[in-house]
Amino acid sequence: MKRKLIIAAAALLSCGSLLAQPISWSEPQLLIKAEQGLMAPTWSPDGSKIAVTGDNFVGIWVVQEDGTDLHQVSQAPGAGYQMRWESNQEILSTPYSIENQKRLTRIERVNATTGKVQQVAPPTRDLKRSTVLDATNVLKIMLDEPKNATAKIAGLSDYVGNWVINPTLSPDGTKIAFQIVTKGLFVCDADGSNLVSLGKGSHASWLPDGHNLMMTLIADDGHRFIGSDIYCVNIDSGNAINITPNSDAIPVTIAVSPDGTKLAFDNDTDGAIYIINLNY
Repeated sequence: MKRKLIIAAAALLSCGSLLAQPISWSEPQLLIKAEQGLMAPTWSPDGSKIAVTGDNFVGIWVVQEDGTDLHQVSQAPGAGYQMRWESNQEILSTPYSIENQKRLTRIERVNATTGKVQQVAPPTRDLKRSTVLDATNVLKIMLDEPKNATAKIAGLSDYVGNWVINPTLSPDGTKIAFQIVTKGLFVCDADGSNLVSLGKGSHASWLPDGHNLMMTLIADDGHRFIGSDIYCVNIDSGNAINITPNSDAIPVTIAVSPDGTKLAFDNDTDGAIYIINLNY
């Protein structure tokens, strides 16, 4: 099965439209496993480190790209939700606290080696998550107003009433990949125009060329995930390649390394982080 997919991808590569899709890849390889479940891997800008969080986004751990030196740098609840590397040494985090029965979210800068914390913005009930990103106006709306984004962005008017989640900007800043709840995975230009549906899919992660992305296609029984595969999708042609057809893993959140040669993912089956090597 996998050999046929690789041959098909190689044949399509010859026409030039799928230049950056991988032509082969490794089986998933265990990178790190800990006593607690780990999830949401995020690469440092130079690809030398990976940050992960725990169940329910509690805490942050950092590990070298080869799986060594796993250490915890934050224990705060919510710290790992949409965390972002600000540099190769610092992570922007948005943990929360409960005060007087109110949930207050703050922005912190966390040192990836020492765990030293610097407060960037004080606790508030109305945190604008776009403040931790170099976001376009459309991306800001998606991040800050997921419930109202389809009403406020003209290009999404056919889906008014549906939430927008997991938006991610392409490496060149020209495209946004995102999910519309119950409708699937979409891509649009950074200004919200030229909406394209990629069908069912979630948790997109861009390849460096900005024309291909990885996504997960997850199956559930209404209570839990029962299966998942990772696909590489060309946003111009729609061509999709399953890169985990023979794996028993259930990938949920995925992250392509900055150079496009590795893919990290969390496995819902065992709460561990795995790596797939990509070849072009």
